[in-house]
Amino acid sequence: MQLTKLTFPVVSFRHLDSPSHIQKQGYRDYFAMVEVRALPDLSGWRKINVRDPKMTGAVPNKIRESVRDNPVLFAFLNRGIVLSVESVQFDNKNDKLTLNLRDPVLHGLLDGGHTYNILLEERDALEAPQYVRLEILEGFNPEDIPQLVDARNTSNQVRDQSLMNLSGEFDKLKKALSKAPYADLIAYKEYEVLPNGEPKPIDVRDIIAILTAFEREHFDDKTHPINAYRSKAACLQHFKEHAKCYEKIYPLAADILKLYDLIQLQLPDLYNKVRGGKFGHLTGVTTYKGKHKAHLDFINKDSKYGVPTGFTYPILGGFRALLEEKGGRYIWGKELDPHEMLSNGLGETLADTIGNFALDARNPSKTGKSPLVWQACYQAVRVEYLEAN
Repeated sequence: MQLTKLTFPVVSFRHLDSPSHIQKQGYRDYFAMVEVRALPDLSGWRKINVRDPKMTGAVPNKIRESVRDNPVLFAFLNRGIVLSVESVQFDNKNDKLTLNLRDPVLHGLLDGGHTYNILLEERDALEAPQYVRLEILEGFNPEDIPQLVDARNTSNQVRDQSLMNLSGEFDKLKKALSKAPYADLIAYKEYEVLPNGEPKPIDVRDIIAILTAFEREHFDDKTHPINAYRSKAACLQHFKEHAKCYEKIYPLAADILKLYDLIQLQLPDLYNKVRGGKFGHLTGVTTYKGKHKAHLDFINKDSKYGVPTGFTYPILGGFRALLEEKGGRYIWGKELDPHEMLSNGLGETLADTIGNFALDARNPSKTGKSPLVWQACYQAVRVEYLEAN
């Protein structure tokens, strides 16, 4: 692909130093302060954030109000614009910044679409110079981008979640989980709280991501629902577009959520049994000491380990191999019990599989996003299913 260079003046430019082991992987984070009229043309670089920022409503209106009423403080009141680029060059003699972009699905506007569009609308009418903060991310891989977009656009997901709840799109899921002991702990919209005023601890987006690991209409034994781990926004969109597919899963929803927590609870002991200990030494694992524990809401138990979701999701997705369809709904094939299977020899096999990849990658995120890991876990469960009577 052809390299595109965007060069423009900046007021200031800084590199945020990261720990050496992060820098060795090629990740860089830069910040610049830019006069609004100097913003580059990003019209061809909007693909990595699939959302089309709406120019009407409360959020755009607040940004416009801030541009107009707080010209001095705007750069501090606004979250700014985030870009993903291939590389960066700064000419400190002329205070000019050059952004190198090559791949439209990897580089471009990652967050701040509302701000960017509104500043383009307003800048010609500004009477005095006004500034906006740019954050520039360099060296990220294609598999990193969905997670970055998710993390930087959480407020958009929450609004989508609230609108979906208002339109009744979660009603069948609510019914499927209505008898679960944690039913009243689930937040289906933003700002849902418990009677004591504390936020509800379970986010419906997490539930949808977990159920997505069992979606069989669009995934098979070779194509796995890695977005269940990688992108809550993608899962929410998939749910919205394929609600009927999830209705097949609902009869098993409570079992699946229990399985998700059982994996987190049992994986440390399964790993230690098959590998002779030291689960707590794996990169990304938190070992809690004293009274503090990781609480597992779906089984109402505590664990002394914080298990990375990058370990949990591939194992969970492997149990998709047990599904059979009967009467338009999924059942556990051959009357197999996934909870019992996890506690027995299959759990040790899966723990050993995750351990192999975790020790090699030394990065739970890479483990959770690896098609090889998902395939290995799925095949392990599939073998157990085929050998069952």
